Amino acid sequence: MDWLTPDRYLDAMPEETARLAAAVTGRDPDEKVPSCPEWTVRDLVTHVGTGHRLSAAVVRAQAAAPAPYTLIAAPDDPREWAGWLTDGAAGLTTAVRERGFDAPLWSWVPQHQSAGFWVRRMLHDLIIHRFDVQPGGDLDQDLAVDGVSDILLCFATISARPDSPMAALRGTGQTLRFGDGEHDWHVTLTPGGAVWRDGPGPADVTYRAPARELLLVLNRRLPPGESTGDRALLARWVANTRF
Repeated sequence: MDWLTPDRYLDAMPEETARLAAAVTGRDPDEKVPSCPEWTVRDLVTHVGTGHRLSAAVVRAQAAAPAPYTLIAAPDDPREWAGWLTDGAAGLTTAVRERGFDAPLWSWVPQHQSAGFWVRRMLHDLIIHRFDVQPGGDLDQDLAVDGVSDILLCFATISARPDSPMAALRGTGQTLRFGDGEHDWHVTLTPGGAVWRDGPGPADVTYRAPARELLLVLNRRLPPGESTGDRALLARWVANTRF
């Protein structure tokens, strides 16, 4: 699918940040996050806020290489989390607006070396972590559909790396088809990694679900429901897409 418009990402970032901030407000900082069991709620807030700040720094500098990843701790007082998250998201959107969505700079996805990559990726990361603390939350259809494309892009990129932790997504032509009733994503496991394209086509296994559910399944926040075809292949996909 084509990307959404730049303004859609830039406008959605503060909106989704506000929803996450509301979801963590009043929570115990040491409460465990069931879908990320190694994290507490404070760890999750730290992760999201760090991502926004480091991404903003890359965009502002129009960096040609990655900077070291260092966590930036969330405030100790949970009452300060909402403002801290809002400031981080605002820093990123401001940097992208100032540099330009298409401004060339480093990203870890070779075919998308632009400022826009960072606001899109950070938006979808934020959305998934909102579901971590608000599993029953809703999501606009266009963001859910775009999120499916975004996470498949991530898996394809990571599985192609020589030392990939997703090397099990390499194969000899096995195919998976994901669909939400209006859109289809067709994935092929190749010796060089998983590759995907838009559109239908025959596949060894097909999994269909509403876009929001499909997004959560692909992000391992929900178990997949019924599929048709090679269920072991779908299980292999899910087991090897921890991100």
